[in-house]
Amino acid sequence: MSKISVIVPVYQDELSIRANFLTLKAALDSASPLFTYEIILVNDGSTDNSLLILEQLHAEFPQIVGVVNLVRNFGQVAAVIAGLARVSGDCAVIISSDLQDPPELIVEMFNRWRHGAETVLAIRESRDDPWYNKFASRLFYRLMRRYALASLPAGGFDFFLLDRAVITRILGSAERNGFLQGQILAASSKIVQIPYKRRARRSGTSGWGPLRKLKYLVDGFVAYSFLPIRLISFLGIATFILALLLSCALVLQNLLFGTAAPGWSSLMIALLVLHGFELLAIGVIGEYVWRALDQIRPRPLYVVDYFKAPLAESAP
Repeated sequence: MSKISVIVPVYQDELSIRANFLTLKAALDSASPLFTYEIILVNDGSTDNSLLILEQLHAEFPQIVGVVNLVRNFGQVAAVIAGLARVSGDCAVIISSDLQDPPELIVEMFNRWRHGAETVLAIRESRDDPWYNKFASRLFYRLMRRYALASLPAGGFDFFLLDRAVITRILGSAERNGFLQGQILAASSKIVQIPYKRRARRSGTSGWGPLRKLKYLVDGFVAYSFLPIRLISFLGIATFILALLLSCALVLQNLLFGTAAPGWSSLMIALLVLHGFELLAIGVIGEYVWRALDQIRPRPLYVVDYFKAPLAESAP
């Protein structure tokens, strides 16, 4: 019988993690004739009581629950990678701890995998979220598809199933500041998509704030697009041509009329525009250089404080 490992990254979710875990467990229990399972709960440096609750769940369900505790908050991508490195199943499902993604869909994902799919993506067709979250999500994925990763599904995906072979490929080339969705698409040969409607969050607040979303967008662009560097080249050429034309105009003005350029305001505007462009260019190049430096330094993607495996796996 096949075994599924379900990875649940947890960050500051003390209000809902127990209820959501029981909902997830019930959905998996209902499919028990099809597969066995384990649930790997990854605490991503939570400072509330999330870890205490995860420990309690491990004590209550030691045969199926494992707990990975990271020493601090490394981000959701690192938490997922930490979970993937410790699963024992034939395939693994990643699902958020807030259960906005329906766990009942895991059975269908498993069936698609059993019939040959390497990767099964649950694609959000719609979502019960505030309008500003919907707008930000649409803008994010539209930019990514248009300028960085054309194969990315229009609604993106955070809920997915990976075959053991895909997990091995991802772990073999884990990236710091990586764009996980791009890594999954690159490591998968047989991909199946299942549409679904994302639920509204029932309790608590999301830790995936605007700054984290912006960083993820930048990570995706830097990892899969050279558009920012190309734009700097085009802007540099355009700026040089404009500066050359302005210089010619000033020389002609001086030769024909014998007057210098009027006032200091035009000079200041030119200086501000040019220096602003230079700082922008340095900043964009710095994003690429920083990520290259961060990737080659021998620092771990995450640091595990401890891992309590399900007893069924840790028994001799």
